[in-house]
Amino acid sequence: KLHQEAKISTKNVTTALPQDRVFTRTVNLPSLSEEELRSAIKWEAEQYIPIPLEEVILAHQIVGQVRIDNQQKTEVLIVAAPKRLINKTLKVLKTAGLNPVGLETEIIAMARSLVAPDGEIALVVDLGAKATDMAVVEGGLVVFSRSITTAGEALTRAVASSLGLDPTQAEAYKKAYGVDPQKLEGKVKRAIGPVLDVVVKEIEKTIGYFRAETKKTIKRVILSGGTSGLPEVVSLMASKLSLEIQVGNPFDQIKINESLKKQITQVQIPLYAIAVGLAMKDIG
Repeated sequence: KLHQEAKISTKNVTTALPQDRVFTRTVNLPSLSEEELRSAIKWEAEQYIPIPLEEVILAHQIVGQVRIDNQQKTEVLIVAAPKRLINKTLKVLKTAGLNPVGLETEIIAMARSLVAPDGEIALVVDLGAKATDMAVVEGGLVVFSRSITTAGEALTRAVASSLGLDPTQAEAYKKAYGVDPQKLEGKVKRAIGPVLDVVVKEIEKTIGYFRAETKKTIKRVILSGGTSGLPEVVSLMASKLSLEIQVGNPFDQIKINESLKKQITQVQIPLYAIAVGLAMKDIG
């Protein structure tokens, strides 16, 4: 229905799998031939993936070269997606009369649209509805990622519980007042503050883990997803993390029709990060 209403001419589709349903891991391996690398990746995957390998599709991306204990290593990002999830996604698209041409994870697509290939190391944080996804991006590539289940819906439940509202009202209050202490006597801020604190602590853990593993420092956090547009969320996170915090703009790296740009509000911009990243796949 969307395809018809939007009058999209192409049937070709590239799509993303939800990050919290996919397993990712960065490993350091010796310099190997392509055949040896595939074998090593399979062995590494068996150590970290909690479901049998015959039930997943494995893919990998070489991130770069690192030096560990005076030895040159190849840094590799391993991605494993359940076959069941992939088959279901492809079936939906094909049943809709579309032609799937690409499939990747949400966070890889998002990183592509929000961080330029020559940009400094950054942590991309997707504050979604059901999960908060995080990825360290270096040289335009995801080098580490993880997901937590504390996200937008948890904030809505906190508002509903604290203020005695139904979920629809709570969602509206959350979007209207966010963590602005001046709005509604700060009641919404007090309701969702503890939940956001959980997210902040997980961001700190991710940054600390990356620094301990690589001796590299992350100075910039890029927010995306619907929750990133809540009033005063950026300033709250900046004060708690003492880092540069910004809401990512996926349209910064692409050309877009000016009349179309005017139709997209500031609140809507972060919602396009995955779609724009998918559209940029294999470009450049």
